[in-house]
Amino acid sequence: MRINSRINLTPIITCLLCCVLVGCSVVGPKSIRSGRMAYNEAISETNNQQILKIVVQDRYEERGSLLAVSSVTANVKISSRANIQAGFGSIDNYEGNLVPFSGGFIYEENPTISYVPVDGESYLRQLMAPLPISLLAQLSRNLSASKSSFYTLVSSVNGIYNPGFLNANEEIDPRFDRFATLVAELTEAHRLQWAQDSGEEGKFTLVIDQSDPINEGRARELQELAGLPTSGSSTNLLTIPVALAWQENDQGSLAITTRSVYELVDILAGAVDVPEEDLAAGVARRPAKQGLAGSELYVHHSDSKPDHAYIAVAFRDGWFYIDERDLVTKRYFKLLGALWSSTIADSTARQSAPVLTVPVSR
Repeated sequence: MRINSRINLTPIITCLLCCVLVGCSVVGPKSIRSGRMAYNEAISETNNQQILKIVVQDRYEERGSLLAVSSVTANVKISSRANIQAGFGSIDNYEGNLVPFSGGFIYEENPTISYVPVDGESYLRQLMAPLPISLLAQLSRNLSASKSSFYTLVSSVNGIYNPGFLNANEEIDPRFDRFATLVAELTEAHRLQWAQDSGEEGKFTLVIDQSDPINEGRARELQELAGLPTSGSSTNLLTIPVALAWQENDQGSLAITTRSVYELVDILAGAVDVPEEDLAAGVARRPAKQGLAGSELYVHHSDSKPDHAYIAVAFRDGWFYIDERDLVTKRYFKLLGALWSSTIADSTARQSAPVLTVPVSR
């Protein structure tokens, strides 16, 4: 018996070591490219699903709950292997049947996901609190649909009310619709800006450029709707103080009241298409007449998993979803999600540690 050892292993081992080093140098960027979008999309989708499910549960007068993802730690493990086959005896017995050298890498990713339950006094207080004027100022001047944001976020201006739901014989106040239209027109024409008063947190001033006749007419009409004096200004800039209040504290100011995140949830819940059998059985409340904020919103119901769904959740024996072609409801849901996420982040930041940590192995 003799051993055939015609293979020179030195270059093979050198090649293996080089491959290991090269593999280690590129696996980090590759893992980010393959994993970051997947984690981000999964978190975003499940966040939306949680919010939509709570909206539907609100219509059914059921209490929903949230789990926030506080961290995702992806542990990556890389190992290599190498095999060398050698023959014993006559070369005729194994010639052409052996692989002199083989090698490979094993890539393993074991994420650890930490969750924080969203609840407690701080969360509830922020959920119920009126949105600050600073947030209204930022959103109304940065959103493409500033009129709809005014419908959504503002509940009254100087005694002109914009209720989320209307009583049986109540109608939408056309004055508020016109006020929101004027604000939107001036904003989109880049003639209206929100300026924060220096040294006074929460107080803002509307600055309107009325240097041309069209915008001067809009500014005058806005003042008249809000019951403000319309005496001529010595400059082209009209300034109107704004504060979060039920009614103006002094002549010439705008008193604005805003909605809370909880009110926005309730408005969208009123747009849920609840099956008639659930309404007849009394397990869900019948919809109230919607105001301006919710008049064009719609959350569909389907017995089977829907096509063309922007976001969908299974609940009871069916599916509730927002149609991906419904831009109005999608825009409202996007705004609600952003405000709710901010509320969640503020409340969970005060917790010292996550309550639930789940290691995931493959």
